[in-house]
Amino acid sequence: MRINPGSTVTLRYVLMDEGGQVLSESSEPLTFTVGDPEVLPAFQEALMGLSAGETHTFTLSPEEAFGPYREELVFRVPRAQLQGLSDEGGEELRVGDVLQLYTSSAPEAEPILAYVTQVDAESVELDANHPLAGKALKYQVTILEVV
Repeated sequence: MRINPGSTVTLRYVLMDEGGQVLSESSEPLTFTVGDPEVLPAFQEALMGLSAGETHTFTLSPEEAFGPYREELVFRVPRAQLQGLSDEGGEELRVGDVLQLYTSSAPEAEPILAYVTQVDAESVELDANHPLAGKALKYQVTILEVV
């Protein structure tokens, strides 16, 4: 059976940057239904017509993947505004920590993840870009099952 809209697909993948460096790979098979909004549309499109047992390699542009890197999503916040924020162990914020921010206090407000990129005595620099924004992504997928 070939992959079509509405198919349920089980696959393994290796995700690489343009240079072929492995960024991640599936430890367990990934199963999803084609059309699932949680899976990149261009990723799903690249699988169309494949069958179980096939291996396929393709590259998604930054626009097809997680979008371009946007400088306006990098901003500094005075440490005083983040007072009381620390990781679970009670330590101060460190480069690499991830904060969940809200654009409003409304109950329906969607959270935004922001990555701590710099910390100094006065402020904290946050980056709300997806970690893979601005990068072309190369996938190697092996189709295990199509239903």
